[in-house]
Amino acid sequence: MDPNLELYRSVLDLPPSERRERLRHLPQAEQARVWMIVDREVKAQRLEELVAGRDLVQLALTNPSEIITNMRLKYTLLGRSIYPHDENMMVTRIANDVARTSQTLVDYIAEFDQKARPLALDAWKLVYCDLCYIDGGSATLQEVYETRLRDEELQTPAEQAREIVRYKMLKKARRNAKWMIPAIQSLSSEQQAQWTVEDSRFAQGVAIQGKPDQALPLLLKQLEYEGTLKNLWKQVSPAPPAWMQHIIDTREQWGFVYYLSREVHERHGNDWESLWSGIKSSWTDTFSGRDMADATWMSIHCQGEDNRRQILEPLLTEDWPTFRSQDNLSEYSGMRRHFKEYTGERGSLLSPGVLRNTFIVIPLELVPAVSEDGGFGDNHNLNPYWVWACDADWDSSDEETVVDGDKYEGRVRVAIYSLNSWFYAARWEGVSLKDMWLKAQQHPEKLWICYAKRLEEWDHEPYI
Repeated sequence: MDPNLELYRSVLDLPPSERRERLRHLPQAEQARVWMIVDREVKAQRLEELVAGRDLVQLALTNPSEIITNMRLKYTLLGRSIYPHDENMMVTRIANDVARTSQTLVDYIAEFDQKARPLALDAWKLVYCDLCYIDGGSATLQEVYETRLRDEELQTPAEQAREIVRYKMLKKARRNAKWMIPAIQSLSSEQQAQWTVEDSRFAQGVAIQGKPDQALPLLLKQLEYEGTLKNLWKQVSPAPPAWMQHIIDTREQWGFVYYLSREVHERHGNDWESLWSGIKSSWTDTFSGRDMADATWMSIHCQGEDNRRQILEPLLTEDWPTFRSQDNLSEYSGMRRHFKEYTGERGSLLSPGVLRNTFIVIPLELVPAVSEDGGFGDNHNLNPYWVWACDADWDSSDEETVVDGDKYEGRVRVAIYSLNSWFYAARWEGVSLKDMWLKAQQHPEKLWICYAKRLEEWDHEPYI
């Protein structure tokens, strides 16, 4: 018998003011306790009514939208708790306080190529098991993990149903976990010595006391384990695409030579550096339903943050030569001549990774209206958001190519976020710019955009 719980139930139907008066004698902690019990009962009842005796596996296989659009049904099918507090407490314990919420844990593992985290073996297993709630249940995490492995191998109806309702980041995290778990299991117990919840609490405590040095041995242990996971990641995950691996191996600067169009130079030449910085920090719509980030080089799998942050990012360069249009040549013919001369003269000074077959031209259309303070105002979603990529070897006497009234003139509109990504890769590989232009004609804005393949971030959708 729980008299306070019975009291709380008896006043639920009263007006709020009267309910508060009847419960005023109970401490806040006690009120919270009984409220949580009743809230769980209500949610459990609602879930039972929602399921209504149906087989959720069959429902997912025959009418997936009903489950995908209902969080409680989806969580129940995946084996997750419908109580966020319970799930997050379990995550904090299993992840040794490295992650404190279920979504954080999923994000950490899904984006492990972007940033390594010292996550314990069981944290990886928990994500592979769709964050299945094991606290208070009869099955251990290891038992659930082994069952899920068998289900995936046999492609049981239950596994097929779960795969249907998993969202993108969870699928990516499970894939990463599947790669890493066997590798972590192969480590010795000493190598698996990791950051614990007790370590975290101790470090926080000594920091509050002004004695952070006392936590240094624990922090070093955490960093050592994190380094071990980084090395494992390089062993078990796919190699970076060939063009990225070439940069990593050669340590050559990479990028393009850039020119301002005549109109941009006349209007913004004096303050272009700050304006260009603002443009690059903006974003736009992609017209495809996909995230713009999926087309950037930062989203491409490259076997870890060390390759990305310490090699690829510092070596990315832009070369902006001084150029003035010549009256006897068209603007783009003049740029082509200058580009050939410039790359020839600077052949030994310009990195081989700066492409010689392509140069970039900034069109006036790209430049947004600038406010009096030099900013873009509230418009950080720029449209258009593209530049001209020009074939350095194009000849105007070449056979004419026309699509829907548009003639190929040795250049193509490229979305800025694709420029130093798969566009660079395509031209590095020698893909024809005209063929890329033909692909761009199919885009609503006649832009060339290329995304990484879904769940295969080391590969790309077709260039042409």
